[in-house]
Formats: sequence, structure tokens, C-alpha cells
Amino acid sequence: MKTRLIIVLTVLVLVSIMGCKKKANTLPAEEVSAAITTYAPLPTFKEVFRVLDQLQVKDITAAIPATLYKTKQEEVRNAFSLGVLTADATLAAKGRNKARLGDISSQMMNLTALLGLENEVNQMGADMKTLIEKEKWEDLEKALDVHKQKVEDKLWDSESYDNYTLMLMGGWVEAANRVAWLIKQNYSADKTKVLDQKGTFNSLVGNLKQIKAEQIVNQPEFKEALSLVEQIKAIIQADKDKTYSLQQLDEIIKLTDQVKTAFQK
Repeated sequence: MKTRLIIVLTVLVLVSIMGCKKKANTLPAEEVSAAITTYAPLPTFKEVFRVLDQLQVKDITAAIPATLYKTKQEEVRNAFSLGVLTADATLAAKGRNKARLGDISSQMMNLTALLGLENEVNQMGADMKTLIEKEKWEDLEKALDVHKQKVEDKLWDSESYDNYTLMLMGGWVEAANRVAWLIKQNYSADKTKVLDQKGTFNSLVGNLKQIKAEQIVNQPEFKEALSLVEQIKAIIQADKDKTYSLQQLDEIIKLTDQVKTAFQK
């Protein structure tokens, strides 16, 4: 009986070992496994701009940056800049500022060559120009949403995940900056709930840490920006019943300004 039991156990062990070897042979090679990264699709910063619906046009206009955001022409900076300018364009559309929208549109079109987005951004610029001239503000806001999604989809579908992440970082940094500034002008804890974007900033930091391209990660500016976004994430996570204090708003404004400045070096 003992002998029979030992034989059965031996067979089971051998079958198990063979099964493990077979499974191991189906796994990717070690170097392939190391190359696999997971980027999270990020939501639109339109969520944080919901607070603008509670404000008058003149108040929104005051939040439009007086100076057009510019950096030197370089792929990393262009991707980030395109995100910043897309957020500014949305703000300018809600603020009915024709002059600023024209400037932003022209600057956006200057950024396309290094990103492979000529068709998408140029079409966006052409549509913006037509709608600005006709002062069709609601149509303009919808068109901006549509074109913004097309640009993001183009980067995602072409597996340009680094530029996708950098562009979305620019948009979210600028949106958080301007909304925090606006809320601070007439503070109400309830209004700050739009800044409760924990999932977004978790995913954003995760995506940034997935970037491995040496021409990006070796830049001191990128390292500085990543550290700053991690600090912003920490503030977003330190809410009180999904609201934020005036001091926290000041911190968000300061840190997001520093991110933008980092890419202008």
C-alpha cells in the first residue's frame, strides 16, 4: 500500500513539474517582459473646469494668462506646451476672449512638426478661427473638446505614450493652476471639490514614472517636473471631505507654476 501511494505521489509531482515547465515556456522572454509597460488613459481636464459654469464671463477672463506660454522648440516641451495651451484655449473660449484665442491658436500650430500632429492641430486651428470670427462660443467650446480628443487619440493610437502623458500633464497642470487661482478670488470650500482629482493625479504620476526614454528622463527639467507633480498629488490626496483650504490652493498654484517654469528652462 505504501509503495503504491509513493508511486502515485511521484507521478503527480512529475506531472506538476512538466506543467510548470510548459507554462514557463509560454511566458515572454525576460527582456520582453522588462519592456512591457502599462500606461493609463487619462480623463479630460474638462472635469476641473466645471467650476467655470458658476462664474461670470468677466471673472473667467481675468484668469486667462496675460502672457502666451512658450518654450524652446523641442519635442518634450512641445508636448507639454500643447497641453497647457489647450487648457488656456478652453479658458479663453469660456471667457469670450477673441484676441487671446487667436494668439493661442497660432502658437499651437507652431508646435505640431515635432509631434506628428500637423493635420489634427492645423484642423483645430482652422475651425477655431472660423468659429471665433462668427463668435459662436458654444460651438467653439464643443469643437475644442472634439479636437482635443482627436489629438489625444492620435498620440495614444500611435503608441506615442510619452508625448501623450506630457501633453495631458500640461493640460492638467494648467487647469489646476487656473481653477485654484479663480476659486481663491472668491473662496468657497464647496467650489474646491472640483480639484478632488485623486485618480487622475495617481494615474498621471504613474504614467510619468513609466517613461524610460533617455532623452526625456535625463533632462533635469523632467526630473524637477515629476517631483513637483508628486507634491501636487500629495496635496490633492490631503483633502478634508473632498475640499481644500486657502493654504492648499496657494500650494497648488505655486507648484503648478513651478512645473510650467521648469519646462521653460
